[in-house]
Amino acid sequence: MNNRNSVIIKSNAYGLILILDPDMPFEQLLQDVGEKFREAARFFKNARMALTFRGRVLTRAQERQMVYAITANAPLEIICLVDEQKEEEEYYKEAVIRTLEADEENDGQFYRGTLSNGQVLEMEKSVIILGDVNPGAQVISKGNIVVLGCCMGSVYAGASGNNRCFAAALIMKPRQVRIADKTARSAITKKTDTGEYEIDPKIIYIKEEHLKMESLSGSSFSDLINTSPDEGIE
Repeated sequence: MNNRNSVIIKSNAYGLILILDPDMPFEQLLQDVGEKFREAARFFKNARMALTFRGRVLTRAQERQMVYAITANAPLEIICLVDEQKEEEEYYKEAVIRTLEADEENDGQFYRGTLSNGQVLEMEKSVIILGDVNPGAQVISKGNIVVLGCCMGSVYAGASGNNRCFAAALIMKPRQVRIADKTARSAITKKTDTGEYEIDPKIIYIKEEHLKMESLSGSSFSDLINTSPDEGIE
């Protein structure tokens, strides 16, 4: 039976905040979330939203189960998860808003969903991925690659040889990065990674004939959404 106080749904300018009971057994809480969204399904009408969990710390696996419980019971798409505890979360909100606005005019430059082990995504131009790139997955683009999630697979930007391209992610833990003819590998050798990482936006690009990785501020990360391969990075 649903405990009406175990799950509270709130909205904000860019998505939903789900306030969860901190003590209830997870399986029961999962059922309550499904029932709550089933009851409220008529309000969503195929909306695309960001989602924040509040009140309870969840593992990545539990977050995925929560997202499935929501989307299986209501007609909406969760395009990304936002860590509301981060003081710099504004960049995430900006990235989501810009992505959805640009999507109306640039069909084909966005990929919604997580890439799993063995999946390969090839694009003729720059791509923004609304999800994770898991270990064993590959993204290949003749332009830039921006991951609005965790990048733990392999990314190849500037595949046509353009050394002014870049790769960026909210969490940058790639197994391999290649930009034009420059390649770098991670010391991590395992094919799966269940580690929990804090959001820490990074960009990788070529400088003085070497791959360089730098941290990004909120505004500069959002600006990447509208940066073309020919503009490069200052």
